[in-house]
Amino acid sequence: AGSTGPKTREGNTPMFTMNDLLEIAIKLEKNGETLYRDSVEKIETEDLKSMLAWMADEEAVHGKWFTELKETLSLETAEARLKKMVPQALQEMMGDKTLSLDDIDFSRFTRLSQLLETFIGFEEDTIQFYELFELFIEDDAVLTGLRTIILEEKNHVETLNDMMAALPEDAV
Repeated sequence: AGSTGPKTREGNTPMFTMNDLLEIAIKLEKNGETLYRDSVEKIETEDLKSMLAWMADEEAVHGKWFTELKETLSLETAEARLKKMVPQALQEMMGDKTLSLDDIDFSRFTRLSQLLETFIGFEEDTIQFYELFELFIEDDAVLTGLRTIILEEKNHVETLNDMMAALPEDAV
């Protein structure tokens, strides 16, 4: 018989602590908010500035949701010993997706399309992480909230793709 729950190690102890997953989600949202707010300062196109400010606000709301969720959950003592396993396990699951904005060098972007492609990649990596995160959620209300955020992140990708399609020839 197959298991329908998350993979476990050492009996029934989850591979990831909920605390670890929430910490990563909070960091992702803060990274996204920072990226979009910093970009607003560096971009001259008013439509793009407005869209990026809206996306930064969305990321802030998502970060607040994850922070509030984390505050309502208690970290069990048994979970603490698993913290050292999480970084390697996540790396295996996510591959070369760093979920970090540290490598972004805005000075190398010569066209708006390059910047938009970077944003799309970030949003897609975030969606991939949240879809993995879904596997560890058992609470229906939390799962509904996470799925709402996933849909909003997918909307961000769609919005960015629309902006890319609307760019003038010389910006592509």
